[in-house]
Amino acid sequence: MVTPSSPLMPLSDVEAVLRILSDVMPGDSKSARGPKRAASPFRSCVSCMLSAQSLDRNTAAATKALFKLARSPKGMLKLSDAEIVDAIRPAGLYNMKARNIRRFCEQLLRDYDGVVPATRDELLKLHGIGRKCADLVAHFAFGEAHIAVDTHIRRVCQRTGLAAGKVEAQIAVSLDERAPDWAKPEAHFWLLQFGKRVCKSRTPQCGVCPIRQFCLFPNKSA
Repeated sequence: MVTPSSPLMPLSDVEAVLRILSDVMPGDSKSARGPKRAASPFRSCVSCMLSAQSLDRNTAAATKALFKLARSPKGMLKLSDAEIVDAIRPAGLYNMKARNIRRFCEQLLRDYDGVVPATRDELLKLHGIGRKCADLVAHFAFGEAHIAVDTHIRRVCQRTGLAAGKVEAQIAVSLDERAPDWAKPEAHFWLLQFGKRVCKSRTPQCGVCPIRQFCLFPNKSA
């Protein structure tokens, strides 16, 4: 994979790649959003915290079960630790996630009157909210144009040279700097679907890759 010290794709190629992906990959649609798309910013934050190392279907089940018990920060804090853990068990890492949810709710009430802030910078101040969650919530709940980076998008960026970084948060910063503004509202979806369909983890489909001519992946087939 491309490392931060490896050559990066020229910015002109970044533009070209995103133009191509915008034509061949699905954009912001119901099927592309997944279970982290939620009706409220609070639910979006909690769902995103539950999604760590969890399959989408398990995240959805855990979120649904938890929000049957409580729908607000105050309501969550009235639940016992055992109630939260039992509800979110399908998402795994339930003890840690239960603690994070409780601390998140406490901070939200203490510092923000129980209202989820609308900007990425403010979201990043909340306990349990990293760069990916902040970008997802800001994008889905508040309509900000951010490219949230998950494991699929990290792989695409590292392989192709699209952006630099070893971890998702670093790549998100690099991608935000390198992607043109016109692409930011939809690029998360194009790159996510490209990573799932073509630039797969174990068997990248280099022979049919639509951006093959721009890719810096050293092992792509001739």
